[in-house]
Formats: sequence, structure tokens, C-alpha cells
Amino acid sequence: MISPDQMLANPTLVAGVLTAGLFPLLLTPMLTRWLIAHGQVDRPDTRRTHLGEIPRGGGVLIAAGLLAGLAMIWPLAEIQSQQGLVLCGLIISLVVLGASDDAGGIGVGLRFAVQVIIALLVIVLSDGVSSIRIWAQAEWSQIWVLSTLALISFLWLVNLHNFMDGSDGLAAQQAIWSALAYAAVFYFNQQSFEFLVALLLVASSCGFLIWNRPRARIFLGDSGSLVLGGLIAWFAIRALQTDSASLAICILISSVFVVDATATLLTRLVRGERWYTPHRSHAYQRLIDQGWSHARVLATYTGLNVLIVLPALFFSLARPALDGSLALVCVGVLIIGWWRIQSAYKPKEKGE
Repeated sequence: MISPDQMLANPTLVAGVLTAGLFPLLLTPMLTRWLIAHGQVDRPDTRRTHLGEIPRGGGVLIAAGLLAGLAMIWPLAEIQSQQGLVLCGLIISLVVLGASDDAGGIGVGLRFAVQVIIALLVIVLSDGVSSIRIWAQAEWSQIWVLSTLALISFLWLVNLHNFMDGSDGLAAQQAIWSALAYAAVFYFNQQSFEFLVALLLVASSCGFLIWNRPRARIFLGDSGSLVLGGLIAWFAIRALQTDSASLAICILISSVFVVDATATLLTRLVRGERWYTPHRSHAYQRLIDQGWSHARVLATYTGLNVLIVLPALFFSLARPALDGSLALVCVGVLIIGWWRIQSAYKPKEKGE
């Protein structure tokens, strides 16, 4: 396997990354017309925060870009490996599941059962998680327990990206941030394959964000949100398996989405609500209901990653002994922000 530095200087590999971005960038207008013609659109309702009819299902082009990019660089990058096949299987299975849901809807039970099977296969074919670094030098070795927790975390990351895909550009922005962060982790640990996949995800998400930014002309749909969540989960598992990053750093990278989705879920469970039913309780939904534009929400969440998470991640990588403390502080700040948004929220009276 060639090194990350050699990858960045290789024209064929660079072309593969560009291809991943060009698929959604150039083909989205064509897909948009097809989706509208077939009536696959989201209409405003009590849960959705957009105006007008917007086609959903653009995530298939993110998946197509990823697979096309992988196909281009496969022989040169020497990724004839089990992980390469696992990754392709993960992308294809999640985009098929998501596209099926986008097209006609799938029952919650069947959808979750398929996700469990996909997660199990990924973890088993990746030889499980036998040991992880929780923070600094604190290690935990117990393959069955860790693999089970990896399964649960995988499912949560997949679904929380779906839950958080409710404002223009938000999920695509988070995918770009997370992929860039993991690209840095894998680059410094000389993990060429994982580094390359992270760059492919950055490119494909950027290509799609052009059309999904406020005001969105197309939505990711489940075909996109499931793939994005699945890849972020795969990055985390690979980082933990290879000791490229501690659990604290993995949590830190996804903390903006994890805090909003997890705090909202726990609150709904405490209230006795059905967690899997549609709602508008996430912080970003509260902000939009209070009059914030989608552009302002996107800028805020991007700012949280750049101004709070990025410095914490930088110092965590530079001084590993601080990763647990920095992750705790960062999550704590985000929880306070989430709580303040929820506390300030005032439901609108009927007729307003």
C-alpha cells in the first residue's frame, strides 16, 4: 500500500477523488428532474421544516460517487483487501435500504432489522473490536463486550445522522467535517486506505452540498443519511481497531450531532414519548421554529465544529494525554448550549 503522501501526489488517485465529487455535482440536476417526475418529493408537514416540494433521494449520487472513486483507484492503491470489500458492501447495502425507503417507505421494524444485519456483518467481517483506548492510556480489552458496544454505536450513528438530516445542508456539512477529521487521524497514522476513503467522502459530500445548501434544491433522503452515518461509524471502528484514535477522540469528532441527537432522544424517552416517531424536538428544529433560517442554522453548526470541536481535536491529537478531558469539556459545552436552546423554546400558538 502506498503512503498517504504518495497518494496525494498521484494523478490517478487525485482523479478518483475528483470523480467522487463530480458524480453528485454534475448529475444531481438530472436526478432532480427524474425524482420530481416520479413524485418522490417531500412536502411540508408538522415535522419537516422546508417550504415547497423538494425531491428526496439525492444520496444515491453520493454513494455512486464513492463507488466510482473506489473503482478508479482500486488497482493502483492496492486495496484488494477484505476491508475494501466490506466497505463496498456497506455502501451498497445502505444505499439500497435508504433508496427503498425513499421510494415507498419501509416499516420501522424491517428497516431496523436490516440495519442490525448490516452492522453485524461489518463488525464480524472486520474481526470485531478486541481492544480500544478509551482515553490517553486507559485501555479496555474484552472482544465480546466491545464488539457488542460497537454494534450498538454503529446503529446509533447511522440513525442519528438520519434524525439530524432535517435542515438544508446540515448532514452534508457534518459529513465533510467528520471525514476531514478522520482523514487527519488516518494521515498521521499512515493508514492509506482509510485516509483515501475519507477524502472520497469529503469530495462526494462537497459535490452534493452545492445543491443541498440553503435553499436546498434536493434532499439527501435516507439513501444519503444512512450512507453518511454508516461511513462515519466505519471510520470510528477502524480508528479504534487500529489504535489510531481513542474513543474520546471518536466521540469528539461527532460530538455536535451526537449531543443534539442523544440528548433529544433521552429527553423524549424520559417523557414517555415513542423515540422512533416523527418530531421536531432537536435543537436545530427548535431554532428553525423560533424563526432561524436554514442558512443561519447551517452556519451555527459549522461554527460549532470549527470554533469548539476543531481546537479540542487539534490539542487532543497533539497531546493525547488530554483527549479525555478535552472531549468531556467539549461535550459539556455542547450540552449546555442544547439545554439553553430547549429552555428558550416557546411553542407557537395555533393560528400563528
